[in-house]
Amino acid sequence: MQYRSVGLVLAALALAAPLSALNNRSAVSIAGLDSNPCTPASPCRSFGAAMLATAATGEIIALDTAGYGPFTIDRAVTVSGAAGVHAAITTTSGDGITVNAAGAQVLVRNLVLVGPGGANAIHGAAATELRIVHCFIHGFTANGVLIDGAVGDASVDASDILDNGASNGVSVTTSSGIVHATVTNSKIEGSLNGVVAGQNSEVIVANSTITGCTTGAQASSVTGSGALHADLMLESCVIAFNANGASANVFGGNNTATVTISQNLFAFNPLGVASGGGVVLSFANNRFMGNGIDGDPFAPATFK
Repeated sequence: MQYRSVGLVLAALALAAPLSALNNRSAVSIAGLDSNPCTPASPCRSFGAAMLATAATGEIIALDTAGYGPFTIDRAVTVSGAAGVHAAITTTSGDGITVNAAGAQVLVRNLVLVGPGGANAIHGAAATELRIVHCFIHGFTANGVLIDGAVGDASVDASDILDNGASNGVSVTTSSGIVHATVTNSKIEGSLNGVVAGQNSEVIVANSTITGCTTGAQASSVTGSGALHADLMLESCVIAFNANGASANVFGGNNTATVTISQNLFAFNPLGVASGGGVVLSFANNRFMGNGIDGDPFAPATFK
């Protein structure tokens, strides 16, 4: 009788284990239900439900075109829209995607984020590494991409960030440590500021187009209790039709802001590149065309 009881317990545990296990690959679908196990064969309806069902280092895939709603990423995970799918996150308030995954690597790929009233499309609050690839971001009131927390490295690649009128396309800053960020092969258009390298940041923008902004790209640092710096490198970019092409802004004391420019085209900006109390370094290989004021001479950057 005792052996029979032990056998029943072991059998029950064996049955329960698969039910409680998290998915390595989860899925969402327009036809899914959040009460489903979120597998590709039985998908959930929302990314939020799928996140709860997904193991760390797993992935979540949007199988078909639909709106999936805002959500939070709290673990190492890849969140993707399948090839050819319009996986949309429509945000009427708050943030579209909040990344609060301390110590984790996070990848967001092939998503459409639209913000009729939303604050930030993607808000990086905590992660070891946040990668944003091939996303379309439009119409947010605060930032297209905001990195402002404990994020070690961030990158935006092959993405369009458009018409975030009173806000920033990409804003990078942190209150402690240093955050490193790259923006590559992307288009940023119609924002207050295209790219902002804020306090304690080192940002590289390469092979990208920034147009229709008040300021295309800027390093900006304000007074702090410690020696703060904001460093921005612009390489092989087209920066055109902005009120100001690029600037290095310092407010207060005990801080620095540096913009380094190499192989860029600054065109049809009323002001090409300006030093707003900071330093602009040039490799003397940029092109200036049709600006009201180009803004040179700049301090020389030395080839090595």
